[in-house]
Amino acid sequence: MIPIRFQSGLPERERRVATEIIRAVMRAVNPERAMRAHLSHMPKNTPTHVLAFGKASIAMCAGAIEALGSTFARASVLAPEANALDAQFKSKLVAVFPCDHPLPTERNIEATRHLLEHARSIPEDHRVLVLISGGSSAMLCHPRPRVSLGQIRQMTKDMLSSGSSIQEINAARSQLETLKAGGLAQELMRVHDRYCFLLSDVIGDDPSVIGSGPMHDAFPPRTPHMIVASNASALDALAAWCAGASIDCFHTDRGVTSSSVDAGQALAKRLVRSSFDCPAAVALGGETTVDTRHSDGIGGPTLELVLSAAVELAGHDFDWSIIGFTTDGVDGPSGVAGCVLTSSMINAPIKRQGIESALAHHDTLSICDTLGATIRTGPTGTNVNDIAIAIRWD
Repeated sequence: MIPIRFQSGLPERERRVATEIIRAVMRAVNPERAMRAHLSHMPKNTPTHVLAFGKASIAMCAGAIEALGSTFARASVLAPEANALDAQFKSKLVAVFPCDHPLPTERNIEATRHLLEHARSIPEDHRVLVLISGGSSAMLCHPRPRVSLGQIRQMTKDMLSSGSSIQEINAARSQLETLKAGGLAQELMRVHDRYCFLLSDVIGDDPSVIGSGPMHDAFPPRTPHMIVASNASALDALAAWCAGASIDCFHTDRGVTSSSVDAGQALAKRLVRSSFDCPAAVALGGETTVDTRHSDGIGGPTLELVLSAAVELAGHDFDWSIIGFTTDGVDGPSGVAGCVLTSSMINAPIKRQGIESALAHHDTLSICDTLGATIRTGPTGTNVNDIAIAIRWD
């Protein structure tokens, strides 16, 4: 279970609620458990190789190896440095390579070279499982001829700071690299028995977009793709928690991709307009964006969403709480996993003014720390985007 750390001044009710919600969501999107479930019925009669890359690659690979048993042959894993250094596999046939995210580095290219050598060495009568999760577009990096790492980094940096969607960023990456847009599938074409499992960090779960679609074949025979968990899984777990806590979650927005400010304001307005018996709640899931091209502040989309909702709710005479959580544990460059705000935490006008100034400058981490609102988990080893819930209490 991931550690969940709150600031000392957070009210006990919100501390308990946030803890229960995060644990329920993380259980539902646990990569290791999801892989075991999806591989439980796969015939165990063929030596099977694993190629895994992304934020959840360690856990997905561990689940696959356990499910495969004696048919496991070999694995190459590209993972965030923090997860790679903590990885402990019993088998010596697992090679783990630490990588960087969101901007690729030389060691990402070197790690990808090792994974590609493994892919090219797999006998045609063996099986290969390709496991893809959020962050894999940066980790699996193989530039086209005459394309430099600097070009890829600058393009990625510019698009991230402009608030471009993941679809737009991955489409641009595919123009600069060889293994995107079905490139890895081409390298594995001679292996007839191949499957792709995805822990989706893309709204809509489009296999051609997740990880820039490295296994998305353009021509038959196509590789079967299976989604093992997604933002929908997280929202379903959130709804189940609300039901168990006797909170009427009367509306959930799924697939939200608007700006964080717009999403937060919409969430709050829906709660204000509600006429349901309390406690009642509204929720959302998705991947909101922040345009930081004209700001050097430190924050993240989830922090900005929660603060925007809080400003919208400030002044209303009912008791409310807002919880925002990013499932990979890292909300943009902020280093935090999200935040919790309540009506009592921002009741003074000077606090609301501070929040509005922080939003204007996209400098949300410092104000959340000042308010005692931040949640810290460190990297969680998974990634299915973000969730938020606003609750109206009795």
